[in-house]
Amino acid sequence: MLDAIFSGFGTGIVLSLMLGTVFFALIQNSVDFGYKSGIFIALGVIISDVFFISAAILGTSFLPDVPKMPFYSSLVGGFLLISLGIVSIFKKKSKIVYPKTKFGNLMYYFSTGFLLNVLNPVNFFYWVAIVAYLQTEKFFLLPKQIIFFSSCLSAIFITEVAISYFASRLRNFFTPLVLRRINQVSGLIFVGFGIKLLYDAITIY
Repeated sequence: MLDAIFSGFGTGIVLSLMLGTVFFALIQNSVDFGYKSGIFIALGVIISDVFFISAAILGTSFLPDVPKMPFYSSLVGGFLLISLGIVSIFKKKSKIVYPKTKFGNLMYYFSTGFLLNVLNPVNFFYWVAIVAYLQTEKFFLLPKQIIFFSSCLSAIFITEVAISYFASRLRNFFTPLVLRRINQVSGLIFVGFGIKLLYDAITIY
């Protein structure tokens, strides 16, 4: 059991520190809008990961049969990331604000984390590979797999909330020019990932 807990927690930390779109979205939104935005982005990521993990454990036979699903997922995800990137790059005024805690704002952050994660089919293949490793190499039965993934998701959430918190704590050191540069860099990264997804949709799927 301890093996499942510690290996799951370590895996979660590694996955959450990978420099993907979620990582930069956490930093960008936490600097701009405070750490609460990052918390809800992280919750969106966790919910989408629960879906991926459940599908990987139960098998794709339980999922609806959608022809060329990876193609459409990559296509939608690519256009979404490119759109978000263009908005960030050409955002004219960057300033730190203290948003009101409104349900609409929280749902926006939650859906941002969920969509950034779920519309990238590579994330699903990560979880499939981990499930295969646990079953064939570690010989974890379902109870241990549940413990492993619970620890893994806990680590992902804790790490992403910590990233959001420390990014928001540094907000006083960011001038409007620095904030604009952060948005531009994040935008370029989003566009890059979006182009990669579109390329995968055309050449692989």
